[in-house]
Amino acid sequence: MLDVVPWYKGLPELERNVVRSELRTVALAAGEYLFRTGSRSPGWYGVVEGLVKWSSPGTDGRTLSLAGFSTGSWFGEATMIRRERFEYEVVALRPSRIVILPRDTCERLWNNNIEFTKALMTHLAQRVNWLMGCYTGNVLLDVDTTVARAVAAQLDAELHSGTNGRLKISQEEIASLCGVSRQRCNTAMTRLARAGVLQTHYGGLTVLDRQALYQHAKLSGKSEADHGPA
Repeated sequence: MLDVVPWYKGLPELERNVVRSELRTVALAAGEYLFRTGSRSPGWYGVVEGLVKWSSPGTDGRTLSLAGFSTGSWFGEATMIRRERFEYEVVALRPSRIVILPRDTCERLWNNNIEFTKALMTHLAQRVNWLMGCYTGNVLLDVDTTVARAVAAQLDAELHSGTNGRLKISQEEIASLCGVSRQRCNTAMTRLARAGVLQTHYGGLTVLDRQALYQHAKLSGKSEADHGPA
């Protein structure tokens, strides 16, 4: 996973070796939490493989689904920088492997490597943009648009993984990410398939028309990945 991360490739070879040696790996079973609200942040998280959901629990027992993080995604940077406790939780939707770049390592890098600092700032900017989009979606958008945005987010996350638009994500997982019923998600996916946007198949789906997907998601023509990592 690190070999396709721009800031990592820009490090001197010695620093790359040190970063690899300091990484921690966590294996999660489906339904297992990476962390819950109130936990302290040990560093920056990256998804080696699998799919995890980022959500915020409410006092009434309900949860608000915020995003899904799939292979190649990095998250948790804001809480790490602020040295605060997590105000949200992350749970695995399928068996997943996560790496943790310790905070001390991150601090050394952002103090000494401009490419890492730029990557971290880009992540923060994209996270703010994503949260604004989530708020808009929860308040104004219909389910079809919300489902299209969830698919677009997964496509963007795996843009540099050589998948060529083929995503290993089930409709049940998409429904979970959107916080809607599986039946309602299936209806939205069927409409997208009939419009020629994507094709569903066993084990996932394939995006056939990237620009049409962004149009259905009411996003700009450029993907999130065109603006930097999400």
